[in-house]
Amino acid sequence: MAGARTSIAEQLKNAAVGNDVAPDKQTVQAEAKTDSESSRQNDEKTNSLPSLPPVAVFALPPGLDSSNRLAYCEAAILYADHETELETERITQQYLLWVGEPYRLVRDEELFREAGYETFDAWGRALNGRSGDYMNKVIRIAPVVQALASVTRRQLKEQPLRPLVSVQRQHGDDAVRECWRKAEAAGDLTERGLRAAAVDLGYRTAPEPATPVPSPRTTPSAVVSLDRLKRLAARDPERARALCRSLRDELDAIERGLAPQD
Repeated sequence: MAGARTSIAEQLKNAAVGNDVAPDKQTVQAEAKTDSESSRQNDEKTNSLPSLPPVAVFALPPGLDSSNRLAYCEAAILYADHETELETERITQQYLLWVGEPYRLVRDEELFREAGYETFDAWGRALNGRSGDYMNKVIRIAPVVQALASVTRRQLKEQPLRPLVSVQRQHGDDAVRECWRKAEAAGDLTERGLRAAAVDLGYRTAPEPATPVPSPRTTPSAVVSLDRLKRLAARDPERARALCRSLRDELDAIERGLAPQD
């Protein structure tokens, strides 16, 4: 695409935030304009449901040859994948913030009994298919998600954040954010990376290395019943000798199979 026409990336970027490019160069045509960033900030302050984003459709610029049409389509698909991933991470974070406290109230105050259920688990499964184990995990992780909401939109899922639950309870939100930034700087926002950051910062203690358990000593009697063989020899020496020869051949074969391979 030559001349003053904007690049695919530029058009995609512009399309994501509004209709700032000329109509004939727009990648998508938005049917409604909203200040999405302002809306998101307001949602976080009020804990209200987010407003719907503007609906957008793909529009291929005219005048492209087949090669550029393919490149444009591929760029649009990859851009959509990237934006969808970010939005999925954002809504996952927001979901945990929305449901954590209601779950806790229903559990701690046993409000599920008002609906005729004997257990928290039975109530959750009937309501939306969530088990008591899942809801308890959300309850535990919600304060960590709340602490991190102001510094990141990424990877706020239950499992990776488990090491920060005790950090938040014992040391507060600032310690949680400090651990996150350290793990992020190290490029490891996994459960292992966050635990290592918490240990390095003194908010958790390193787990004790597992003490190796010695393997029990194996004796021939534990593998082969030598007592039975001795009793057989007392009754029938010839049969016992034949059994010993057969056993020796099998043991030799096993030993040869254990020899180091070149």
